Amino acid sequence: MWESVRVGSLGGPLLVCEVDSFSDWGGAVHSPDCELDPACDYARAWSAVHPDDDDLEAAFVCFGEHGEHAGLIWEMDREGSAEVAYARYRNVPAGEDDNFLIMRSWIPDGRTDAPRRRAAGAPAAEEQEVGELELLSGRVVVVWAAVNAHETGSYATPQERAASIKALARLNPPVQLNLDGQLGLGTVLWVKPGTYRVTCGWHEGTRGQYMSEEEMYGPAQSYADDDWSCRWVRFTRSDDSVEA
Repeated sequence: MWESVRVGSLGGPLLVCEVDSFSDWGGAVHSPDCELDPACDYARAWSAVHPDDDDLEAAFVCFGEHGEHAGLIWEMDREGSAEVAYARYRNVPAGEDDNFLIMRSWIPDGRTDAPRRRAAGAPAAEEQEVGELELLSGRVVVVWAAVNAHETGSYATPQERAASIKALARLNPPVQLNLDGQLGLGTVLWVKPGTYRVTCGWHEGTRGQYMSEEEMYGPAQSYADDDWSCRWVRFTRSDDSVEA
């Protein structure tokens, strides 16, 4: 049973990690003069996908007091929203699809199925290998990487924050993560526990992400297949993963 939910970004990459790990994510930290602290988690996440003289689709970052957590950083390219497609495993038997996918698309209104079909039918040979991410609990956060975990609620102590965020994993997914006045910047999902192979794919149209807002949101027109773009990151559960 496949479902989807949208996650927003106000510019910059998304973080994918286990719920328990997210409680230690520091996000973006700024100085009094609004300069980004180069040692903060968000700055390191940005550097991971934008190393010197290069730009990556996705990369891994370690975080936590002792670097004990690992997350996947995926660059969705500027402000916007991404669609997360996942299988609901909590209340129904697991199906054959042991994977989930996050996709950002640039397409005129009324053409929403084209990127989904492209991502669903993409051959593995066309996708770029990133590595493996352990999601052994099956409780996963997908969130704008600039979000600091303590901003998702009013927590008196780090222990209270960790307990509250962990409690989200027991709710009926997906669970939306919000900041004060900013909705939908993250979500909590259930996926099948295991180790996931991470790959990236894309479809680059002639204009796609460079399409004007008038074209993107204006009256419906006739567009060729190469007049839209999308990019995605796919998480495929390894065959040797063991049920949690």
